Amino acid sequence: MQNIKVVLVESRYQINLGYIARVAKNFGLKKLYLVNPKCRIAGANAIKYSKHARELLENAVVYSSLSEATKGCFVIGTTGIWTKSSASFFNVTDIDAAMEILRGSKIKDICLLIGRDNTGLTKDELKKCDMTIFIPANPDYPVLNISHALAILLYNITKLSFKDKYAFNNLYAEKVQADNTALLFEKFIAGNKHVRDKKAIAMVFKHILKRANPTKNELKALNIAFHSSGK
Repeated sequence: MQNIKVVLVESRYQINLGYIARVAKNFGLKKLYLVNPKCRIAGANAIKYSKHARELLENAVVYSSLSEATKGCFVIGTTGIWTKSSASFFNVTDIDAAMEILRGSKIKDICLLIGRDNTGLTKDELKKCDMTIFIPANPDYPVLNISHALAILLYNITKLSFKDKYAFNNLYAEKVQADNTALLFEKFIAGNKHVRDKKAIAMVFKHILKRANPTKNELKALNIAFHSSGK
């Protein structure tokens, strides 16, 4: 996240600034950057909706020009109206394709350019971007609030970074543990004369285990049952 820079262009509403600060902190950003803000950055409403991220508002960096704010970065524009981008140039892509491109690249410093609360980025501003991301949504109302759009973008960029920090990821069994349970099941049915096609039944059980994504404790319970029944 040290290489991600979120730049807000001419922000107009404090409530959106507050929500954006909160989202930015949720996903590990330490700074916010603004170009010619049109409202008070750390106003009462902005602080109210930022919850525990008010320091991002109070320490925000303000630029007078877009070129100054994005200097030295790979600039990713955002738009809810993809035709606005493609009308001037053809580097618009949906978010999934954009993530694949970024993961396979050696790009270090990324600038996420978030447009105005009411009109987004202009065509001229989109022309200056190295890539433009469009988030597919209901065609009848595809334009997301800028804070919602930023949340989706940051989630997709950072989800692999935060995944291992949560204990629930250690609850689930690894492949080798599932394979050991499958072997125990094979031994369990080996002495059962009522099971005729033991090989096929063992394969079915293994397939079920793969689809089930069992926890370690669930496999432990099955292992105990198979051991006890085999005595």
